[in-house]
Amino acid sequence: MDEPLNSILPALMLLALALSFFYLSRVTSSSARSMRQKNGIPQGQVIYSDLDRPAHVLYSPSMALSGKPDYIVRDGEGRLIPVEIKSGRAKVPHRGHILQLAAYCLLIEENYHMDVPYGIIVYSDKVQHKIEFDELLRSDLLRTLKEMKSALKSHSLQRGHSQRQKCRSCSFSQSCNSRLD
Repeated sequence: MDEPLNSILPALMLLALALSFFYLSRVTSSSARSMRQKNGIPQGQVIYSDLDRPAHVLYSPSMALSGKPDYIVRDGEGRLIPVEIKSGRAKVPHRGHILQLAAYCLLIEENYHMDVPYGIIVYSDKVQHKIEFDELLRSDLLRTLKEMKSALKSHSLQRGHSQRQKCRSCSFSQSCNSRLD
């Protein structure tokens, strides 16, 4: 009686293992699908995420620029697309958010050695705003970075808002002469 059981036991164990893997793949797939829906992430392979797990900082030595996009998605054509998730609402993307996304496009180009055709901003209403990373936006970004570096060197930073919470979370708050306390 032990002989037939010994020959069936390995097959049963393999079946149990296969069913476990199948279940885990379904749960993982469902989890990834719900993350996409929750954050409005477009179709493609998520190759970088800073929201659901810590990610490395992208750095550009030539621009002295660093940043961490929320997601980088590889689309069906193999292109890398930065996706920035915003908690607020906006009918049209804010200029600062567009420049932030453009900076991520530049960082991806330098770190992954690939052209980035566009990026996506997703506000809390899950509407995706596709922002073309064209020469006009690239030159606007480079001009803005130059102005920011100049302001930092000359210590002539100007506060551009009247919100205490922004000052509290600003990385320059300790050295800012016009911060709101």
